[in-house]
Amino acid sequence: MPTGLLTAAATGAASAGAGKLLGGLFGGDDEVKTGFTPAGINAGGLKSTFGNDGLISVTADANRMGMVKNIANTFGTQADQIGALRPLVAPGISGLRSSRLGEVENARLNAIGNLRENLGRRRVLGSSFAQDANTRAEAEFAQQAERVQAESFLQELEMTQTLMQQEFTARRGQFQTGLDELNLEANLAAGLAGKATDALQKNSQVEALLTAQSQQGAGKFFGQIAQPIGAAVGKGIGGLVG
Repeated sequence: MPTGLLTAAATGAASAGAGKLLGGLFGGDDEVKTGFTPAGINAGGLKSTFGNDGLISVTADANRMGMVKNIANTFGTQADQIGALRPLVAPGISGLRSSRLGEVENARLNAIGNLRENLGRRRVLGSSFAQDANTRAEAEFAQQAERVQAESFLQELEMTQTLMQQEFTARRGQFQTGLDELNLEANLAAGLAGKATDALQKNSQVEALLTAQSQQGAGKFFGQIAQPIGAAVGKGIGGLVG
């Protein structure tokens, strides 16, 4: 075999051996690894967990869920009590209407009674004058009753709408309490996921930088020692062939 070929082969073998040695020194062919553990939470009855599948979850313990349920039930109780008040102010049949109409009727009975008593003392109770006076009094009280009914209807309608709105607000609060808890857990999980993603991204950038630096350092080191090793081996083989 020609001396040049033997020298090249020897130099290549030396280079390969040196490269393997350097690979062991700089961690082999694998990327430089850096450890990373995302920070979680465990406070206020909430706890976050990081799964092997990369998903983040936030869960509430029994004490927190019990308080959330109690708050929701309080809204439900309030709504039930408000709902029980609505029949009392229902348009057309409310207790307020009945009370006001009762006052008008009592006033009518008293007024008619007094009128007849006065007419009787004047000995004109059966006259056309007495009948006319009685008719006018009855008509006046009938108008008062109609006015009370109209006013009562508007007031009943307004109070019914107010109570319905209050009941609806309480019912919504009952469900909103649970929804707010779910939104809180979701927002916490999203925030933790965002921070974990940023940290992992920076971690990958550091790994890439360390890998590039290690490869660059290995190349310089190999360049410094490979040439004299290859030259020495080549010279020795050349001497044997010569």
